[in-house]
Amino acid sequence: MQHCDDDALALVALGETPSPADAAHLRGCAQCRAEVESFGRTVAAGRGDRSPAAVVPPPAHVWDGIVAATGVGVRPRSGDVLPPAPPSPLPAYGPASVPAAADTVAPVLRMRPRTTRGRRWPMLAVAASALVVGGVGGSMVTQLLDGGDPQPTPIIVAQAALDPLPVDPAASGRAVIVQADGGRVLEVDVSKLASTDGFYEVWLIDASVKKMVPIGVLTGSTGRFTIPDGLDLGQYPVVDISAEPLDGDPVHSGKSLLRGTIPG
Repeated sequence: MQHCDDDALALVALGETPSPADAAHLRGCAQCRAEVESFGRTVAAGRGDRSPAAVVPPPAHVWDGIVAATGVGVRPRSGDVLPPAPPSPLPAYGPASVPAAADTVAPVLRMRPRTTRGRRWPMLAVAASALVVGGVGGSMVTQLLDGGDPQPTPIIVAQAALDPLPVDPAASGRAVIVQADGGRVLEVDVSKLASTDGFYEVWLIDASVKKMVPIGVLTGSTGRFTIPDGLDLGQYPVVDISAEPLDGDPVHSGKSLLRGTIPG
């Protein structure tokens, strides 16, 4: 018998409506219904139900899978796990809940042959382990199952090409100013920088190239740097990347490789 896919069973436990084929299979397969009940208890725990009935000790094979995936070999003490929960009611998959085949084209879900029922949906297995190890499982499971709080999309404020200077004519790059997390961030993406025995540093310089503010050290070809609050980009519109020696002197070396101006 070809059972329902673990992902499909997990979605049922999360409240999704199964496909007609899966619903029909669940009506006749106690093994798959037990899987849904097992996932359902984990879902209840991850969504904030911390009552004794919501937390169950994971089977031994779950711990074996966690050890294989993470290398963490610490198992909970017997006193750390609350008593097993009573089975949660499985939604009724009666004939009325399944659309008629003549009127509906059921979505095709990926099925795979089962060699063992020990394989679990990886995210739910990790979430279940978090409930009994370290005492911090509630928030982790909630983030895994519910996706966590949506992160605000960064807003691009301005951008400019970084042009090569005579010191390094083969270099190229791009600078972007974004508004993110309540502040401004300078994102730098460069390529083909000349090698240096020291390090690369990113600066914001005034239009007359007489005053400058160091923003941070660039490691690799990309970097994100927080722009200090109160720094007026209208006064310091020039983005400069320099090669600096390891001499302990914080002053600009005078060896600029790339430079571009953020439009006002």
